[in-house]
Amino acid sequence: MNEARVIIFSTVWPEPSSSAAGVRQMQWVHLFRGLGYQVTLISPSKVKNENDWGSLKVPEGVDVLPLPLNQESVQDELKRLAPVIVMFDRFILEEQFGPHVYLACPDALILMETQDLHFVRRAREELKEKFLETQDFPSSFYQTETALRETASIQRVDFSFVVSSYEEQLLREEFQIPNTKVKWLPFFYEKPIEVKENRLRFEQKKDFCWIGNFRHAPNIDGLRWFRNEIWPLIRAQLPEARVKIFGAYPPEEVMAWNNVKNGIEVKGSANTLLEVFSAARVNLAPLRFGAGVKGKIMEGFRFGVPCVTTKVGVEGLFGQFPGLAADRAQDFANACVKLHEDEREWKKYSLMALEKMMEVCAASSRVPETQKLIAELLEKKKSGILPDWTSRILRFEGNQSRYYFGKWIEEKEKR
Repeated sequence: MNEARVIIFSTVWPEPSSSAAGVRQMQWVHLFRGLGYQVTLISPSKVKNENDWGSLKVPEGVDVLPLPLNQESVQDELKRLAPVIVMFDRFILEEQFGPHVYLACPDALILMETQDLHFVRRAREELKEKFLETQDFPSSFYQTETALRETASIQRVDFSFVVSSYEEQLLREEFQIPNTKVKWLPFFYEKPIEVKENRLRFEQKKDFCWIGNFRHAPNIDGLRWFRNEIWPLIRAQLPEARVKIFGAYPPEEVMAWNNVKNGIEVKGSANTLLEVFSAARVNLAPLRFGAGVKGKIMEGFRFGVPCVTTKVGVEGLFGQFPGLAADRAQDFANACVKLHEDEREWKKYSLMALEKMMEVCAASSRVPETQKLIAELLEKKKSGILPDWTSRILRFEGNQSRYYFGKWIEEKEKR
């Protein structure tokens, strides 16, 4: 067993049962564990009680270390752990802990998992419903303050990973981030969850399903849009149709939507994804804005459940989408009805979903590729090629400003 250590900084403790970010985080944990590393998860968030929803459950060989922001003790802990690799799970964590890491761990390979590009999501959120209607954006659309902060973080670290092929292209073409600094790595899974007895038996499945974390702004916005504008149009064509809504942290607003007569069943948190997808005929992802790729769609594909979504949901996934996409309420409703009622179309997309997951997201190919890349990056670090000159410049400037600002905050909090 390799005694070397990897540190993963998490904005919040990973919750793979409730968010795609949590799934991605644990995929990295298992990848590093597969290489024989000890893994330490660090977060400024409080660790939840084991009886609370989202309480942290980590595999063997993984430690959990809460660390406060703006404390000198952070550097002491980092020096004690002496990591070979440090990964930030979002650019915000790199901003907060980066100065400590660069000073305390000068020999560590510094990586970043972007999850989704925040500057993309936030720019689109400003438009909300107008984003689906907009075809052409000015060249400056994504050139925001958040974009400056996030791309600066990408340049400061040694290497970054994005989950969306679109976002990799955007970083390279619009922000001149070279391929030596960033790579598309899709979600990777051991294999599709094959429910062999009924995965293609159209008649044994029924209803629509929706799943998502309600603390994620695109989810609650899209679900409101679906419930208020799209669902009545579906029920006008399918009076007996039902939609089952699953998700962690549902607000009172959503719980109040539960209405059997109206065909809306709010289930709250799902015990397992099998509960959500094994009997569902159509997965729904009515997103009006967002970034990255959508875990809710990927998880449905693992069960062979096709999806109806928007251009936001399709983005960054596969060349050919296993389902239907529409950006207007009536078109979205019609697509839902078609996929729910047309057995031939449903079976075509169901089989395509399973095939695409094996083709693009198979851990059997993605994990070895990524492990090889990490080994190459470690060798570059050892030989002095990393960090590159841009990273060194930005780290120097950042350490001068943010580190001493952090010390000022620390002294202020002592008073």
